[in-house]
Amino acid sequence: MNIADVQKMNALASELRKNHFAGSSVDAFQQAQDIVNVRNEPHSSVQPRENSSVDDRAALFEKRFQLILDMNNKKYEQEFALFRSALNQLAGELSAVRGELEKARAQLNEAPKVQKEVQQPLKTEVKEAHPRQGNFTSSDVDIKKMFYFGTKK
Repeated sequence: MNIADVQKMNALASELRKNHFAGSSVDAFQQAQDIVNVRNEPHSSVQPRENSSVDDRAALFEKRFQLILDMNNKKYEQEFALFRSALNQLAGELSAVRGELEKARAQLNEAPKVQKEVQQPLKTEVKEAHPRQGNFTSSDVDIKKMFYFGTKK
């Protein structure tokens, strides 16, 4: 086995792992080795009938590999398209909200400012003098009548 074959097997093994055709690195390397060996087998030692079946298997495997890659690519493209549409929808909603906000700000700025009416002063009523409201002087009340300085009974 030469260096070119080993490099091909390593590249193919990494592609097999990346596209989930193999569960582990050992499995991917084994599959890559089988594919490279199928391509590099000398045609003279193999009977023509078996050689065509090996070539058919390799071609079928390559077609299968390409088909699965195409399916994965389509799946990812669909997911990206879904994300793009959701992102565009959110951007549209954001621009609509910004537009409404600008309209509301413009309406607030254009609204005529209402001047407050001057409040009328209250009418002041003249209160009549009444002894219960505290309209009395110290000469009106005798202090001796307020406090009892005698003995307690």
